[in-house]
Amino acid sequence: EAKKWILKALENGGEKNAIIVEHYGDILYKLGETKEAIKNWEKAKELGEGSIYLERKIQEKELYE
Repeated sequence: EAKKWILKALENGGEKNAIIVEHYGDILYKLGETKEAIKNWEKAKELGEGSIYLERKIQEKELYE
């Protein structure tokens, strides 16, 4: 359910928002899609202003909240 709503947010301009992209990565991680999660975390980092845990998620390839 969360994936459905975050995809709607991404379709409506959210792909330029680091927090939304990072949260999409979080959802993917929880769904077992680790490689795609990391790609989205890296994209969020490029966009700037992700969470304080973003760098740690990328480095350790794990979800931190």
